[in-house]
Amino acid sequence: MRIRQIKKEDYLAVDDLMRQLHQQHVQGRPDIFIHMEHPYTKEDFEKMLENPQVIFLVAEEDSAVIGLCVVTMREPKAGLFIKIAYMDDLVVDESRRGQGIGRRLFLAAQQEAKARGADRLDLMVWEFNQNALKLYESLGMKPQRYMLEKPL
Repeated sequence: MRIRQIKKEDYLAVDDLMRQLHQQHVQGRPDIFIHMEHPYTKEDFEKMLENPQVIFLVAEEDSAVIGLCVVTMREPKAGLFIKIAYMDDLVVDESRRGQGIGRRLFLAAQQEAKARGADRLDLMVWEFNQNALKLYESLGMKPQRYMLEKPL
């Protein structure tokens, strides 16, 4: 298994992985998420490929994409003096979860973000996604804040 930069030709595999991730969100929070056949349109995918602020890595084995990680570099804004790398998505094919692929993608993305000058890596994980939360905690992630909700 190897980690590499995304290629335009990877769209169908990325589409499948993002569908799996989105379906997990639909199951975990059906009050918020609705089923979508293509959570990332091809146009959105191509825009991300062209964005120099995006780190887009895939895990590949035997020419098959089995995982992906998307990180966006965020420049300091008013009131902030640090450069943040924000992990937008990390997903591993359902059939390959629990084999360390997500860990390797995370570490590769972290290394690239640091090389690009990031001071910190941030991400958001839904409460229902306990497996992801355990992974992130094992990689040294700590709670930064709590987002609460109340239905009205």
